[in-house]
Amino acid sequence: MVTIGVITIIGAVGLPAIDNFGVAENYQNDLATIRGQFNYIRQLSLEDGSAYRVKVVNNDNDNTANLEVWRATGLNRYNVEFHKGSSPPCSAFGSTGNNGEKQNDLTKSLEFLTIKKCTGIDNNCTKVSASQNYFCFLPDGSSPENSRAEMKAGTRAGGRTEFLHFYLTGFFNNGDRM
Repeated sequence: MVTIGVITIIGAVGLPAIDNFGVAENYQNDLATIRGQFNYIRQLSLEDGSAYRVKVVNNDNDNTANLEVWRATGLNRYNVEFHKGSSPPCSAFGSTGNNGEKQNDLTKSLEFLTIKKCTGIDNNCTKVSASQNYFCFLPDGSSPENSRAEMKAGTRAGGRTEFLHFYLTGFFNNGDRM
């Protein structure tokens, strides 16, 4: 009887821990993918002097996303002021549909997060359209605008919402704006 009681108590205490196993790791893995992708594309823009766009393609049903990479084409790919001046910034990338050239081998997937860019950096987050849900790195590694995005984790990653902040310098952070 005592043995059964002890096993019941251990099961009652241990089961919630087993049930939540991996939730924090799922969130942190996707966050590491985001950081790695943006840092790599920023470095790539500095190395080859082209503008790059990381387009976020969300799947709201699965709470997943793809981070597609597009490189500007033509003579303007090197022109920082041209990309800053397009409306919205980095929207004229040349090639078909002004999207530029897709770099298929650089696409990364998020398994538990969606990212939706906001129209401004204030407290309210009105989402941009899916076609404008991208972040741009200019040929000098900077960004054409200060921007903010909402990162939303699915239940398998804790269900939390956090913000991703981009700065004109090309640097970014998650959490509170610096």
